[in-house]
Amino acid sequence: TMIKCFLINNVENEFVPKSNDFKEWLTSFEYKEQAEINIKIVTPEEMRNFNKLYKNEDKVSDTLAFPFENFTIEDKVILGDIAMCANKINIDSDLYSKKKIDRWAHLTIHSVLHILGYTHENTNNRKQMENKEIDILKKFNIFNPYEI
Repeated sequence: TMIKCFLINNVENEFVPKSNDFKEWLTSFEYKEQAEINIKIVTPEEMRNFNKLYKNEDKVSDTLAFPFENFTIEDKVILGDIAMCANKINIDSDLYSKKKIDRWAHLTIHSVLHILGYTHENTNNRKQMENKEIDILKKFNIFNPYEI
């Protein structure tokens, strides 16, 4: 069983991976039952509003993950929502000299791990989460995203 994703994208004039790319990245996660995640591509303004509303921070972040708890519809577990800011992700890709598609893959996997309960609040948790990301990304021939 795997996690399906629904992609909502109303952003224009920005590189955004195809729906199939996201589906492909999500195949690397095993899940015990039918599960879904919604991924919404947002503008910098929308991301700033989300950060103000949910995190009390006035900034544009690349992604935000909103895990749901015990939310099931018609035998499907809805795991949560992910907001991804295309503009910020694409600018950062250039900044870190990463291929855009690789940066998107990394941040998608990072966000899904948050939805599944991984955190990076302390060194131990962070290492565990990063190692998991590195292992998953290898399957897509993307090598250690933390080496900049």
